[in-house]
Parts: sequence; structure tokens; C-alpha cells
Amino acid sequence: MLTPSKQTMNAIVSFCHFCELHGPNVVFCTQAFRDLPDFDALNNLDASDILHYQCIGNQEQRKADESDAWRYGRIDPEGIANTKASGSDNCIACCSFSHNKPGYISNDDAARVSYVSSQFPLQSELYVLVRQGCIRSLSCEVCPGKEGPIYFGDEARGHVLSYTFFLRDVQARGFQRWYSILILMKDKMLLLNSWPFLVRNLRETISHLQEKASKIYSNEESKVSHRALRSAASMMDGVRKQRGQSTAGQPRSLPELVGDEKIWEYLHSSSTWLLKAGGLRLQERLVEGPQVSALIAETPGDEVISIRELSNVMSGPVFHRIAHHLLVGHQVVIRGTDQNVVSRMVRSLKPLLPKQCFKAVSFSEHYIEQGTCNALGLPTSAKIPNGACGNVNVCAVDITPNDGNSWASVQLVQESVFCSEEQLQYEKSSGDLSEVLPVNFANIFSNCSFKIIRESTLPSRPPQILARIEAAVGNLTLTKTALGLYISTIIYEWINKVKVWVHVQNRKRPHQATHEKSPCQVLHPSVIFRSTSVPVLQIPSPTTLRTAGGSGSPPEAAHQDERHQLLAAIGCTEWDVPLLEFWARSFN
Repeated sequence: MLTPSKQTMNAIVSFCHFCELHGPNVVFCTQAFRDLPDFDALNNLDASDILHYQCIGNQEQRKADESDAWRYGRIDPEGIANTKASGSDNCIACCSFSHNKPGYISNDDAARVSYVSSQFPLQSELYVLVRQGCIRSLSCEVCPGKEGPIYFGDEARGHVLSYTFFLRDVQARGFQRWYSILILMKDKMLLLNSWPFLVRNLRETISHLQEKASKIYSNEESKVSHRALRSAASMMDGVRKQRGQSTAGQPRSLPELVGDEKIWEYLHSSSTWLLKAGGLRLQERLVEGPQVSALIAETPGDEVISIRELSNVMSGPVFHRIAHHLLVGHQVVIRGTDQNVVSRMVRSLKPLLPKQCFKAVSFSEHYIEQGTCNALGLPTSAKIPNGACGNVNVCAVDITPNDGNSWASVQLVQESVFCSEEQLQYEKSSGDLSEVLPVNFANIFSNCSFKIIRESTLPSRPPQILARIEAAVGNLTLTKTALGLYISTIIYEWINKVKVWVHVQNRKRPHQATHEKSPCQVLHPSVIFRSTSVPVLQIPSPTTLRTAGGSGSPPEAAHQDERHQLLAAIGCTEWDVPLLEFWARSFN
């Protein structure tokens, strides 16, 4: 049964054979059946009562079923699939048990699961899926050489791991018979994640069968050469008429082929163990991480302007450079004579970064180092130390009134915005605030000009996230709310990229620490994190890195290859590394 369970793998194991008379056929299947809890009976019981109820139920079940081997998850006989009779019903190579009857049953009392082996799946819907998988595994879905594991399937017909193989037989055409073992389940990710485990154990089962079949083949071939007999028979008159009665191509059962009458019992045991061990090896678990709100800045309120309005009032090139500085970890300093304008401008930059990366001081009377804040508001009279731009990456922006205006005219516009709480409450109740407030904020900053007076060196190319943000800002079909949500989604996507980057880098550190005294690494150090104080313009392109790696030391070339593989895996380029390193330091 392909139902969720924590005690067994949700799959069905099938043994299939390509009969020389009837084509692909399902010969043997093993599946798990389990009891579903009676929620109506347990709904009003306490935890202790449930345990007592379960123990009593187990004892009664065992006493009642002493004469019946199938204990758990038993289905109604009317629900057992009725397979259509075919010519293969009487073929010894295509049969293992009687139709629609269990052949072997194993019970797991602790998990309340019964493992049942029969010739066909006992549910009609599973019979169709297994039958389709059997035909595909022994006809078109095979790996090169026709021996080995292969995957195929889809959501509608299930996902299948098919392992095809040959067993030697002196009576078969070509002296070998073709078989396959299928593992069918609905969970694709579970199947692929369990691939090494399943393939390794299926190979052991197949090797066991092949060893037994090879011994029988060698024993029969030692008595008489069947290959020589066939060559002689082909020269006799009337061979073609008698081919239907010749030994070549005649069906042969698996127990006879491997010389073991208990081979079906062996397949039942191995399939049961595979389902049980596979279910215990990997289990699904819901992992609840931090909420998105814990990582992403909230949508700007009425006291700040949106990213689109910020881009419009600053003009595209200035906004591009400021956002570029902010995204790669440089400090952005905004200066102006009006404290309200400066502080609101600083807070308007918050949606461009995750919460952990944005450390702002809305307004200060003196300069604050980059280690304390990366967004700072200052009065125009405040001086930035001359050594700041040389030692720290800083972008300083001055806000001044436009030509012909003065801060007095700007102050007149502010009076309708920076009002008392009583006036705000009144305007909210009247419904006029949503119409007036955004326009007034836009008017405030439209009467100002933004000029970058000092900045450190920027990388020649910005990170990819900036292009996506600017494209979203330019998409006028997005409303203010939709734009904020979209930018938050982009930020969260890149947070996940940073998590992968940090995880891989942390796994490399112990390995590098054990080799830090190697002469090769002393002469050719391989730096994982680049300091933001180094001008990123010196970062070579990916092509240059690969060319240099080929002529450098082997450890350096290997490190560059690993770096490129990691960047490609998370969908980043070399120009995104400054952003990844800055965000990684903030999250650490």
C-alpha cells in the first residue's frame, strides 16, 4: 500500500520475467499492509489510556488471529484484484503462487505491519501500475548492456527503480533468461535519495541468484554440451517443424533454474527486509525554520517612501550606485541639514537588505564607524574623517534643495506631513491620509537633489540581485504593496543562497586547517573570504580565473574549480561573491 508510514518504506517490490512464450510478466510481489488507527475510538482517551488500549488490543488480536497469519491491514477478499486469465496462467516460468492468494506473510507486531508476498499486487490500482512498470522495464526502459539499475516514471504512473539482469540457462534461447526487480513508489525524492541503499541491496540479491543459476548451468553443461546439440539439431531435416517441441526456448521455473525450491521464501525475506530497513533509514520530518518576517524587513510604513519613489527622486544612476554600495557591505552616509528628511531617507533604504545586514543610525551629530552601522544619517556640518574612505568602504551622499529653492521652502512642504499625532489620527479617520501623505513625501524629496560627494571603489559589475530589483522597480504594473512583497521574495531567495555558501565554506575550514602548514599553501594561499577593504575591481573574470588556475599550483586550481562549481550550483557568478561574503558575515 502506497500510504505514508514511519515504520516501512511506502513501496512495492516486484520480481518480473521476460517469458520467451508470453513476453513480460509479473512473477512475484511483496507489499506492506498496516492497520490504520481508529480515531473515533481514541478521540476521547488520554495518553495512558491509549497505551493501555493498544496493549490490550495487541493481545486480543494475537489470540484471535492465532489461526490466521495475516494480522494487520487485511483487506476484504472482495477488494482483491481479479486479474484476467491469460496464456501465462499455466506457464511455469510466469507463475509463483496461485492467483489472488498470498504466498508468504511476515508480521511486524511492534509496527503493526504485515508484509505479504503474492504473484500480483492485491489491489487493482497497484496491479495496473506494476504491470506497466514490468512491461517498460523489460522492453524499452533498460540501461546499456541490458543489465543494471535505471529510473523511470512520472506522477501518474509512479516512480520506478528497475534493476534488470540475466540468469544462465541451458534451455533458454541464447542460454540466458532476462529478469528485473522493480521498486515502485509514489515519492520520487525518497526513491532517488534511497538509490545507493536500494541498488546495493538489490545487487546482493541478484548476485545470489546468478551464483546459484551459474552452478546449475555449469553442472548441466558438464554432462552434455547443449550448444553442440543445438548445432547438430539445426542440420537435421524437419528441425523447423519440430522446433516447438525442442528443448531450446522451453519455459523453466525460477526454483528449477537456480536449483532451490525455497527461492521464493528467500525473495520474500529479502524484500521484506528492504521495505523495513528502507523505511527506518530515511523518514520525512517537518523542520520549521525561522519565519520570513524574522529575516526580511517589513514593508515601509507611511513615515518612509517606497523603493520606487526612492529611485525616482534620486534618479536612476544615483540609486543604482547607492544600492550597489549597500548590497556589498559598504557604508552609505546621507547628509542634510534637516533631520527629518535625512532620517527618513536612511530608513527608506531598509528593504534593500535582510534585517541582520541592515544596521542603521537614522541621525547622528558625528560620524560613526562602519563596524557599528552601514547606513548613517548626518548633518551637513558633520565631517567624515579623511581616512574613512581609505580604510573603510564609504559612499557619502549630500541632500540639498534644488536650484532656486531653499530649505525654508522644503520645510513648508514638510509641515503637512510631520504633524502631531492628533492630526494624524484625524486624517486617518477622515480617510484623506492615504491620498495626501504619499504625495507630500514625494514632494519633499522632489524638491531636493542627491549628490554623491565621496565613494570608495565599486566592483565593475553589480550583483545579479540589483538588476532584478531595478527591473521590479521599473515594472509599473506592480503596485506599491506588490513591489514590496516581490523585493522581499528576492531577498529571501538570496538568503537561501547565502546559507548554502556558508555551509560549504564551513565544511572546508577543518580540511584547510589541517593543511595550513603545507609548503604549497604557504606559497600559494587560497583565501575563502575576501576582505571588503580590498578593491573588488581587481577580481578577475571567471575565464581569467580558470586560465590562471591552469598555470598556478594544483591546490589553487582545484580551489578555483570548486568555487566555480559552488557558484554555478547556487545560481551565482563571481560578481555576486562580495554580496555573499557580506551577508554571510552578518548572519554569522
